[in-house]
Amino acid sequence: MSNAVIVKPLAFSSASASSTAAGSDPAYVGNDHMGVVWKSATGAASQTLKIDMGANVTIDSILLLGCTGAKSSWTLKVEAATAAQGATFPAGSWAGAALPFLAGSAMPVSGRGRSVWFAPASPPPASRYWRLTIAGLANAAATVARLVMGRKIQLQRNFQFGAAFGVRDMSNVDFSVRGVLLRRRGVKLRSVAVTFGAVYKDEVEAVVHPLIEEIGISEPVALITDPDDDAQRQNRIWFGPLVGDLGTVWAKPGGFEWRASLIGLNA
Repeated sequence: MSNAVIVKPLAFSSASASSTAAGSDPAYVGNDHMGVVWKSATGAASQTLKIDMGANVTIDSILLLGCTGAKSSWTLKVEAATAAQGATFPAGSWAGAALPFLAGSAMPVSGRGRSVWFAPASPPPASRYWRLTIAGLANAAATVARLVMGRKIQLQRNFQFGAAFGVRDMSNVDFSVRGVLLRRRGVKLRSVAVTFGAVYKDEVEAVVHPLIEEIGISEPVALITDPDDDAQRQNRIWFGPLVGDLGTVWAKPGGFEWRASLIGLNA
């Protein structure tokens, strides 16, 4: 099992698409309301999302979440162009290979697929414009609820699950003065607790503290508990805010321990 990966989404300036169904907008892939999606029109073999980051940025991780209807036959191709090259992705701009769209063959119970792309050994340069081509659609529509683009954080030493998986139930239950059950049903969000039990001091100072100081408990991040290619990898992808005590504490001689719990918005 590989070390867990955390990706903080970078903000982008604008998003456009090859087509858009009525009632949706490519810009929706940048908000955290997972029920608000970009959906393409139907009738084409492929669809594209174009993202303008506003300036050249280094990106080594891309996740597409909430992809209702995604199929195992779909592929994802990532292209990048620098600010100097421009948004037309001219000859000489970076182009990756077409890879399987879904992160694993086991679909989430919700049916909303998840896609993950990591930069290859010859990565794209820092680029302003990014084009994501979803192919193999066979005239179906492509749907994306959240696009996460950023640089992955992967600590050097193994992590362990700390009480691991759970559920945050947003329902309310109470009783009237006569003992009648008063219940208001709500959504049930997945949760996961991860313990990084042996973090190096330089990682605390250079990685962990800057991350938690920036995101706190209000900014969502993407978490992949095991990023290695596997049938279950879709179910190992989480997106949501970190909750609880995010501080780092001395755990043992020569190391720190960091514990984080995440409430998943991409149920």
